[in-house]
Amino acid sequence: MARWLADRSLTVLNGPLAHGIPTWVGFRDDREMSSIIDMFLTNASLLSPRLDIASDLSLGSDHRLLTLSFSFAQSSASESSSVTSDATLHPRRLWNLSRLGEPDPCQLYQDTFRSSSAPLLSQLKRLVQHPPSSRPPIDDLNASLNNIIYRSLDSSVGDRPPRPSHWKKYWTQQLQDAADYRNRCYRRWRRAFGIDKVYWWHQHQQANVSFRQAVANAKRLSWQAFCKSLESDFTKAISKVKQLKRRHQSSSSFSHPDGPSKAVEVMASHLASVFDGSLLPPTRPSPPPSPSSLGLPLGLHGSSPSGTSPSGPPGSSSSLFAPLTIHTYIGQLPTRKAPGTDHIKAEMLKPISTDLSHLLSWFFSLCCQWSYVPSLWRHAQVYPIFKKGDSSLPSNYRPISLTSVFRKLLELSLAPWLASVSPQLDLAQGGFRPRRSALDQALCLHELMQSYYRRSHRFPVVAFLDIKSAYDTVDRRVIWDALSRSGAGSSPCLPLLVHLFDDVSVSVLVSNHSSAPFSPVTGVLQGSVLSPHLYSVYINTLPSLLRQVAVPATHLAPSSGSADAD
Repeated sequence: MARWLADRSLTVLNGPLAHGIPTWVGFRDDREMSSIIDMFLTNASLLSPRLDIASDLSLGSDHRLLTLSFSFAQSSASESSSVTSDATLHPRRLWNLSRLGEPDPCQLYQDTFRSSSAPLLSQLKRLVQHPPSSRPPIDDLNASLNNIIYRSLDSSVGDRPPRPSHWKKYWTQQLQDAADYRNRCYRRWRRAFGIDKVYWWHQHQQANVSFRQAVANAKRLSWQAFCKSLESDFTKAISKVKQLKRRHQSSSSFSHPDGPSKAVEVMASHLASVFDGSLLPPTRPSPPPSPSSLGLPLGLHGSSPSGTSPSGPPGSSSSLFAPLTIHTYIGQLPTRKAPGTDHIKAEMLKPISTDLSHLLSWFFSLCCQWSYVPSLWRHAQVYPIFKKGDSSLPSNYRPISLTSVFRKLLELSLAPWLASVSPQLDLAQGGFRPRRSALDQALCLHELMQSYYRRSHRFPVVAFLDIKSAYDTVDRRVIWDALSRSGAGSSPCLPLLVHLFDDVSVSVLVSNHSSAPFSPVTGVLQGSVLSPHLYSVYINTLPSLLRQVAVPATHLAPSSGSADAD
């Protein structure tokens, strides 16, 4: 074996790291026998290697558990890049949110938030009703709101560490105690002498049987509870079927040979090149006026074409930021979704929606007054979702943005106003519009093709347009210009909307590693509530442009429109 190792330039790590410690211990002919038959071989240079052999664990096997830890010796190029890397770990903060379904913890959470948020609510009212001469510290106010929610959760349901990769649903503290007792008996047997060795072997055998029975019972009870939940809740059954289906589908996450830190750098570099505005035409609409030129703070009684008051008094029913409206939006937020950089999820907001809706009503009005939202609401963590093709190419991933849930609530509040001031969308547009499904568009296209065939007695040639990186290459100036021309220019909500999408920062998130943030020149965030509508405004002139250049041979039915180009 020594010659075989030398020919292949391999090193056995057991020798220098765990010299003489057996990895196999068994009994033959009533005698204990041991040997070193489990080994770590390597041809690489390892930094700070450590080999641990668990000799005191009862694993039901003659082989011992071996654990090797080390630091990988990277090349000089990799080392230089890692030194200058801005990629950082971004672990999620987690709480025992399932306990919010219990009456006592939920009530404690509500009471704690109500008492803790009262000073912040008074401060927001004072800032809105009596605006200062300079912009108030809106980012600090948002940090105070987040900390109030964090402390309320800590005192009511408690936080929890992330689950390890070997976590099992049926595992409980009782099972952990039984496993610890079995290992304790095993260690006492290994170290005992004489008649005590017999006693502790018997204790270990009994503990092992009890532990295995407890695990079997826990698995059975967990399975029964799972089956009952599927019988009583149809949505859980559908969700489980989708989960089982995804297991049989190939899903790739972006990775790099040098690790997740390098992966986020590569993906961030690719996305920065997509968002850099290199495809913008030389002639563009003029940029919207900066908020500083608007005479901030804006008035509280601006009017919109629909007759409502976009930034009116928060307590009034005519305001876009009315507490009752925000309360409704909080109830509509989807659950079990990844949070933004503030770690706040919809499950945390729904129990406190009554008190939170009043606070957010004044907070949103303050943001509208100063055309400024907290930086955390304008930061998007992009998670790359694999589309198709080579999984090692960053271009084959779709950048999905994880934003703050408070940003989603603000966008939901602005959606009615945006719909009222937007130009009328072309009849041909069917994407993300109510009562216009993909099946409706396909049916219209089929009828147009049949009409052409009956008139010309030949099948038409159909061209399908697929816009590459559609959301990512949007010129936002086109959107702001279209909204200004359609009547939104005098609304105090337009500067807020411009700030919400123009002054954003993006970082890539892969395996809890986050890249350095960058500012995109083009694009609307994928995953944003308002992005589909803004994109529809952006391409709204495309159908009419195609009709203008159409010739009689290709212009099928001007009054019926055409299929959606997206």
